[in-house]
Amino acid sequence: ANGGQEYFSRQKLIKSLRRSGLSTGTCFAIADQVTRELYEGARTKDIYRRALQLVKEASPVAAVQYSLKKAIFDLGPTGHYFEIFVARYFEALGFSTKTCQIQRGKFVNHEIDVIATKNGETFFIECKFHNRHGIKNDIKIALYVKARWDDLRQGENGKNLTGYYLASNTAFTTDAITYAKGTKLQLLGINAPPEKSFLEEIKELGLYPITSLRSLSKVIRNELLRKNLILASELVNERKILFQLGMSETDYLKVIREVEVLRGKIL
Repeated sequence: ANGGQEYFSRQKLIKSLRRSGLSTGTCFAIADQVTRELYEGARTKDIYRRALQLVKEASPVAAVQYSLKKAIFDLGPTGHYFEIFVARYFEALGFSTKTCQIQRGKFVNHEIDVIATKNGETFFIECKFHNRHGIKNDIKIALYVKARWDDLRQGENGKNLTGYYLASNTAFTTDAITYAKGTKLQLLGINAPPEKSFLEEIKELGLYPITSLRSLSKVIRNELLRKNLILASELVNERKILFQLGMSETDYLKVIREVEVLRGKIL
């Protein structure tokens, strides 16, 4: 994705396929099929598209899980909807949240993307959304977030802050992860936390963004995002809005069925 070249790795493909939730045997079979069709100079996105097609044939739910990273990318191109998505994540964990808040540090004001509060503890979350694949969050970003934390901690409301996060739709470099561990900066991303990544937690909580829904047209999807309807599960109670946006009864039922499949209510 970053324009570089590397040798094809069947094991790397299998590792990504396992994130879909398919059985090991099915993942191996799909990897074998993709490998047989491989040609010199194939692009990673071509490999991904073919693998996704095969995953979709095996299981619609697995296809959504396999393409979850892309669905989060599709919340762009700006980071606004990603910030709301991160707030929804913390709400699913029992936090109350506020977005786009201004707080005074010791020296300057800071716009905080998400503030999450639970059981008397308050966390500030910096959201870093990249609209191009292949970009990682490096040490400079981690340093920037730590510097903001230090200034906020010394500000008038600093005593109310418990901890801080950096949430992103991409991965973190090794240096960023090492630095974060040493400074108690909590990371949420493709490869963090190391014990269970942000993506894995999203799957477990069922927090699929509406960009995961294949039965939803791009036009209606964008209108829903403008109304800050971010999660697929939120559409179950938004029949009136969907009809106001021009959706037919048939299309509405398709969307709701897909949502129910993702929520595990239809197998």
